[in-house]
Amino acid sequence: MVMAKDRHGTRQRILGSARELFARQGYTATTIADIARELGSTTAALYYHFGSKADILGGLLAEPLATYTRIIESLDTGLPAPGELLGAFIDLTAGTRELASIIDSDPTVLAMIDERLPRKSREVRQQVITALAGTPTSRAALIRAHAALAVTKAAALAAMEAGDGRLTEADRAEILDAALRALGAGE
Repeated sequence: MVMAKDRHGTRQRILGSARELFARQGYTATTIADIARELGSTTAALYYHFGSKADILGGLLAEPLATYTRIIESLDTGLPAPGELLGAFIDLTAGTRELASIIDSDPTVLAMIDERLPRKSREVRQQVITALAGTPTSRAALIRAHAALAVTKAAALAAMEAGDGRLTEADRAEILDAALRALGAGE
């Protein structure tokens, strides 16, 4: 039992160091040796826990991908309420704060995400925009849908930066309210 706890603890330390290095240097520029050095360990010790750098990234992306998959499932089973959909994106942003820069810009990371999702992320984004815009869809409704989705990410990241990495319930509620106003909900 102690060995299992220690192994889990070591995996978490590896993921924590990798998250920090990937955020600072980028995924592509970070090597297994960099992660081992950061931990004060050997590459062999890392390979005992993770078969590759891609496996480490997969460990970091597991929870966000599960959230994204739930968003996809909610879109596939019917149109979720705008507040529910925007709230899910606030939570997704909060859960990926440290990795936001590589998720948005690193082609290797983007390819891994698309590979592990039921649909490509750009297709899902379009489905989200369509759901937020409603029908009939006007140009103005599409612009508001894009704005509302942008609010969830930008405001969540800003709130967490101002809040020492935390997103409070009050922050979340304020962000959701701002996104719904951008969407024009209730008008």
